[in-house]
Amino acid sequence: MISLDKDEKEIENHNEEHSPAEQEITPAETESHQLSASAVKSLSDIAKWGKISGILLIITGSLVSLSALMTVLGAIPGVLLIISGVFLMRSAKAAAEAEGNLAGSAGESMLENYGKFIKMQLFYAASSIVTGLIGIIIVVFMLVIIGIAAYESTDTHEDPDSYYYEDDPVFE
Repeated sequence: MISLDKDEKEIENHNEEHSPAEQEITPAETESHQLSASAVKSLSDIAKWGKISGILLIITGSLVSLSALMTVLGAIPGVLLIISGVFLMRSAKAAAEAEGNLAGSAGESMLENYGKFIKMQLFYAASSIVTGLIGIIIVVFMLVIIGIAAYESTDTHEDPDSYYYEDDPVFE
């Protein structure tokens, strides 16, 4: 707001300054925000446990892929676990490099890799549900086929050659 007491020179200087929107953006870009002690501890936990979890996800994904090599569909969840483990390890590495502030490339890298990790977990969950449903359908189908085969192999259905119709009756 312009005061009536200001002279023209002050008004011109005021107009040459940055707009309020630019003033809000500029300090955010140049400042590095120091995090609280609990946020620094959380970054430390992400760095430590993220690396361990990432390694375990990669190992688990390898085992799942190797155990399901008979079908391509079965190996997909394992590959997705390996990829998500890599993204989690990258996020943990970036969290270790952040060192108390999220300004700069370390914070961006951590959040970017964590976002990719979350996406891979979504794809892993969806592919696991699909393969589980396909597995259940195959098991039910196999049980029906086995049941039909077992029924056909018994002599419970009417057969002219059953023991009720012997050619040599005992009582004549």
